[in-house]
Amino acid sequence: MRTRKRKSDSLREIGGDALMSMRTVCRRIVLAILLLLLGTGVFIGTVGNLSHKSYFAALLAAVLLFAAVMFLGRRNTSNFSWLEEKEPLKVCLLLTLLCLVLNGTWVLLFRPVQAPDYQTFFEAASDLASGRPLAGKDYIAMFPHILGYAAFLSVFLRIFGNSILTAALVNVFLTALSGAILYLLCLRYNGKKAAFFAELLWIFCPSKLLYNTMSLSEPLYTCLLQLFFLLVSEIAESCAEQERLGKAAGAGLLSGLVLALVNAARPIGIIPVIAFLLWLLFLSDWESLRNRKKALILFSCLLLPAYFATGSVWKSYAAAQLEQTPPSVPGYSIYVGFNPKTQGSYADEDMELFQSRYFGEYNRNAEAAQQSMLESAKERIAENKSSIPSLMIHKLGTLLGHDEGGAYYSKESMPVGQYSFWCVVSNVWYYLVCLLAAGGCLLLWKTDRKDSLMLVPLCIIGIILAQLLVEVAARYHYCLIPMLILLATSFTPRFRSVGRVR
Repeated sequence: MRTRKRKSDSLREIGGDALMSMRTVCRRIVLAILLLLLGTGVFIGTVGNLSHKSYFAALLAAVLLFAAVMFLGRRNTSNFSWLEEKEPLKVCLLLTLLCLVLNGTWVLLFRPVQAPDYQTFFEAASDLASGRPLAGKDYIAMFPHILGYAAFLSVFLRIFGNSILTAALVNVFLTALSGAILYLLCLRYNGKKAAFFAELLWIFCPSKLLYNTMSLSEPLYTCLLQLFFLLVSEIAESCAEQERLGKAAGAGLLSGLVLALVNAARPIGIIPVIAFLLWLLFLSDWESLRNRKKALILFSCLLLPAYFATGSVWKSYAAAQLEQTPPSVPGYSIYVGFNPKTQGSYADEDMELFQSRYFGEYNRNAEAAQQSMLESAKERIAENKSSIPSLMIHKLGTLLGHDEGGAYYSKESMPVGQYSFWCVVSNVWYYLVCLLAAGGCLLLWKTDRKDSLMLVPLCIIGIILAQLLVEVAARYHYCLIPMLILLATSFTPRFRSVGRVR
């Protein structure tokens, strides 16, 4: 009997080791995919786009900065030892106040002309705040995510005044909150030094500073995504055993609500849900999560119903406001995303075709028009099969190749020299973060991190791949920037403390 028991235990150990080895392989595959996507995007946007020499010059400057950071870090490892003695929540509060002051001052001083898309967001929010019927109802019905952000913004317009400045100040608050959450996440994953550098990087992100002056949804859903990561990390990393199940239930319900709100503002809410399930099933370390299995399963079981139930409530609200059911497929965006002439970017002729169908053939029925555009997208894909790999590579370059979107949308309100300055500064900052994030991926590979930080690269990959299927623009990587910062501050022991905060 003892011999049989020993054999059974040995088989279980072998099976457990094989499972752990498989999960290690899965984690490394995820990191390799992310490095490939990020590296290709930056390479195509810089080295592959030498007609815009400023991109390549900004990349070289970022490489030099990266080298300087590494050199100084090795020579002065104790420069930030004082952070270990400070109360982390006080440091977080001070940095968050700095973020509020810096970004708040900027939006008070700089009032750019709003781009047409952002003006549409604001006008819809203004109509809702004033109790008027939506003036652009027909257009919004085609793109109901406009209503998602407009409904959120309308609450603040009603309370604080119906002006673009209110929208800008709401953005400032959201970005400060994102910074605080980023600090807490890095504090948990990599320690006090990493948390300090992470929020500092976010505070001085140039494109964020410029985007804050505009009426746009990116600060909202980016903040919500960070909140989701924080909720997952609370259950997976630090929740005390005696309060684990209760917290898991609350966090699961709240996460479902948060991601449904993300989906209302930008239809990517399902991506973190899928990423979480993939992390739990294939990347997480069940050995270290042994005492948290019930909590994570409960979290998962409540996340999905809360997400779909909140989404259903939102669709009912949207249908009442738009006087028709919101479309179930983004047919137009897919059609544009596979336009070989514009390399997946916006085209006037695509919009004209969509609007003619919406207003003409389908009598302002957004669902029918979107379904029709989906069929046209299938035809376009079939006609251009051979060029799709090249198209995807170019779209990666558009999405990840530079970070001067904030400057571009402020161009009309800036002198030429100031516009060029902001483009260069934004790109140098962005490329530096990408280099640090790539280093973070390599370190995660080497150390085989098994915690919920691995959820972050999964989400980045999911958002990038989803974006490759639809219309692409550089500003759509905004929500990835805090995630890249999370990876960036995992790169080197100079950013990490001796022990992580649990």
